[in-house]
Amino acid sequence: MTSKNSQFRIYDPTQVDSFQLPVLIDGIDTVKSYRQLHNEETWFWTLLENDTFLEGENILVQVVGQSPLKQPPSQFVFHVPDNEGLLAYNAIGPFQYWTTTKETGERCVVALQNSKKGGYWLSLFTHYCTADQEKDISWVNRLKLSLLLEGF
Repeated sequence: MTSKNSQFRIYDPTQVDSFQLPVLIDGIDTVKSYRQLHNEETWFWTLLENDTFLEGENILVQVVGQSPLKQPPSQFVFHVPDNEGLLAYNAIGPFQYWTTTKETGERCVVALQNSKKGGYWLSLFTHYCTADQEKDISWVNRLKLSLLLEGF
């Protein structure tokens, strides 16, 4: 009889600087960024400026792993809609996005992007809402790869 040893490791999140992210965020103010190692994936998430103060809003999640993801990890308490989104492009490649406007005038964008770089997949999930009508919600169009991603 043989037994396989399987290891399951999750490390506490580590705060990182914005230049240490796989994708650089431009056009929106960030609050803090984190990195957390999971078995086959590395999760990065950035808390974005949040004038709505609703938990789960205003976050960009970046997952580097062996396969593309269709939904963000469940701990981030938002999901990508099931229906087809609008197609757009940024420096990373094509992505889908969905926009909504609530009765209160609050505008929201949810975006999903998967890109293969080297032997790894980069999955990006954006959830951003603002009540400020002057704020640009199209900053997802300006995302670009960091040189640090080449190290994965």
